Amino acid sequence: MTSGRLGQGAAARGHARRERILKAATYFIARHGARGTSLAQIAKQAGVSQPGLIYHYNTKELLLHAVLDRRDESEQYFTWGEDDRPGLDVFTAVVEAVGRWPEDSDMVGMHTVLVAENASEDNAISERLRSAYEAGVEKVALALARAQEDGVLREDVDPRRKAMEILAFVNGLETAWLANRSMPAKEIAAQWAQDQVRTLRSDPPGD
Repeated sequence: MTSGRLGQGAAARGHARRERILKAATYFIARHGARGTSLAQIAKQAGVSQPGLIYHYNTKELLLHAVLDRRDESEQYFTWGEDDRPGLDVFTAVVEAVGRWPEDSDMVGMHTVLVAENASEDNAISERLRSAYEAGVEKVALALARAQEDGVLREDVDPRRKAMEILAFVNGLETAWLANRSMPAKEIAAQWAQDQVRTLRSDPPGD
């Protein structure tokens, strides 16, 4: 076997090890929070030694950022580009995202717990979470503002306030669903989205 193949094999094993660590961290944080979870617990669940975990993530903060990176890659609500004009399909995007929650409920729970833990804190994680929220508001607000320009959204709607309302709905439904997984979250989101579109859409000319 060539040294190149050996290197590729080591890289693949390292990637798999990191993935197990992140999945274990997500599992425990979703149930006990970051403060109630130790690196030793994560290492045991991931099937690695604690020094092996620390080799990849030598502080809990680095591990939390890595867990959030993984969440950002896999769970995205508003995936349109900067130049796109999704109009009122922003509500469709919410319904589709809610429908994916059961695929990885630990990821959903982990994020909700981290937000709650860091709501009144001033640290790198809380700053990241606040920045992510603001970025989400700005992205939705811009889409709604463009929908107004295109004559799709009523002129009397404040795009930023409506964007904040949309994220508040998602966050509230997320918390309720985590407390009761039998809740038909996607159906609730779909009805809410339908109601929103009906009340926010501009009347066609001549109506």
